[in-house]
Amino acid sequence: MNLVWWALAMAAGFSAAFQGAANGMLSQKTGLGPALVFNSAVVLIATIILYLAQGSKGPWFPAQTPWVLYLGGVFGFIIIACLAFVFPKIGAGNAVALMVLGQGLAAVFIDHFGWFGMPSRPVDWVRLTGIGFLVAGVLLVRR
Repeated sequence: MNLVWWALAMAAGFSAAFQGAANGMLSQKTGLGPALVFNSAVVLIATIILYLAQGSKGPWFPAQTPWVLYLGGVFGFIIIACLAFVFPKIGAGNAVALMVLGQGLAAVFIDHFGWFGMPSRPVDWVRLTGIGFLVAGVLLVRR
């Protein structure tokens, strides 16, 4: 696998941890609502800049696009809201470990069923062992 893709995935992981910690502590100072509004405003501004820098790539709502593909914003809100709430309550290590476990479980289901148009990859004992290691990782981080 290309190391650039690995590095980008790792950068997303680092960013999720830092974002959760920053938003969690900001939410304790300002309240959850203001922290999420500020976070979302920064994301929106940065996204608009990136969109404009890339130039228009076609229609936003192409015909025949399944509605479930537009749920990314809902999932993004769930991520930032949940992490901003739980980071100060259970700590960064526990929150990130549980988040990675949740991501792993969801990814196995997405792959197995081919949800969102992803290529189907059936669950096998190797992938289930990987989930077992994620569970073990959560238990170790909690200690």
